[in-house]
Amino acid sequence: MSYNWNVYKLFSNGNRAKAPFAVVEAEDCESESFMVKVRKILEEKFGAKAALTKYKIMRADLPQEERADVEKEKNLVLRNRVLSTKIKALGLDLQNKRTTGALVMSGDTNWKWQWCVLRLSSSEFIAALSPEFSSAESAQQWMKNETEKLAK
Repeated sequence: MSYNWNVYKLFSNGNRAKAPFAVVEAEDCESESFMVKVRKILEEKFGAKAALTKYKIMRADLPQEERADVEKEKNLVLRNRVLSTKIKALGLDLQNKRTTGALVMSGDTNWKWQWCVLRLSSSEFIAALSPEFSSAESAQQWMKNETEKLAK
């Protein structure tokens, strides 16, 4: 059985291009004939730099997003929602201020780990959003518990 295979360029930072630069039809992406086709396309598209190009091959009929990225994005959205809820509960007015939420250990947190809201440009401490934790792992576990509560 023959499949279409999407060939994505991998950038030097490890990220994959959003759109494939080639679609190759073959039975198996590991076969020698497939690799010859890909090398030919690389030479046409990138010329002499073809040997330096790294690429990722994914079957076209399967989901193209990577599972880890989807999970990471979902967790980030939930984390931001938890932090927003905590900010509202404290009654902070951050409407016109550029802020971010982060896990921090500093003098402002008594040298304990704590989820806080910070000024985006300078990382200036604005307010604590969680209890103090003795380890980053326990702070992460607290956030995991909070996101699970929110997801229900």
